[in-house]
Amino acid sequence: MATALIIGASGKVGSQLVKELDKNHEDLEIRLATRRTDVADQWRDQGREAVVLDLSQPEHFAEALEGVDRVFLLTGYTADMLYQSKMLVDAAAQAGVEHIVHLGVFGSGCDRIPHYSWHELIETYIQASGIAWTHLHPNVITDTVLATVAETGSFNVSWQEAAIGWVCAADIAAVAAAVLREGPDAHGGENYWLSTQVVTGPQVAEILSKVVGTEITCTVSGPDDLAAYVNSIPSAADRLYMESAVATMRQTVLGNMGFQAVVRDDVRTVLGRPGTTVEEWARENLGSTT
Repeated sequence: MATALIIGASGKVGSQLVKELDKNHEDLEIRLATRRTDVADQWRDQGREAVVLDLSQPEHFAEALEGVDRVFLLTGYTADMLYQSKMLVDAAAQAGVEHIVHLGVFGSGCDRIPHYSWHELIETYIQASGIAWTHLHPNVITDTVLATVAETGSFNVSWQEAAIGWVCAADIAAVAAAVLREGPDAHGGENYWLSTQVVTGPQVAEILSKVVGTEITCTVSGPDDLAAYVNSIPSAADRLYMESAVATMRQTVLGNMGFQAVVRDDVRTVLGRPGTTVEEWARENLGSTT
């Protein structure tokens, strides 16, 4: 039986992936990874296999990867992702890992966006490692943008009224789970693009309002507003990554990110069903009065 290491298992996508794998992992052992000792202890108390894994401490990688066949690689929002990913891939190759499933970005391959290039460099390094690979490319993640809606009835977008593609975390997780279960024979060497629906922030607010029966508001801001927040981030590596996010917003507002304003639904390719629309996400996560 194959063993999969789930990096970022307590995060937005990672926690959804764990739930998805819990539905059916008869042919796959799961090892959960987190930076937090208390979370790892909680998982162990639940009878799960768990390791404490800080991607900035590669001396711990060998133990976490021992006996692992497949890895779900998700890095944090930091410029340290380059170093972290290289060290992890090197350790995975030494440990005999057979398949890496990497969560990247929805790029065109020629974007003047620093962190997009970082993801592409990581993917190229994985491909050169000799380990079988599958790259997942999610567009704007619905759950991340709408994280405050249930509590406040509002959300913010930093790309003004540009229309871009959206995909929900549960769909990303379901695709990742299928790839991990079915392995490199079925999915090795594949890029899966995850963009279900193209909408603006205000259009999303209209959809949510219709579903829940009360007004949901979208605050439309721009790159300068995000930049003001980014300047306050104390960590240089985190700030550098978010400065790249500001650059993404600027290019979006200027109309230079048209490749993101597309439906490219490899949820259907992998799972045989279409991806979840914003309306369907709202019914599942916010309830409905209709």
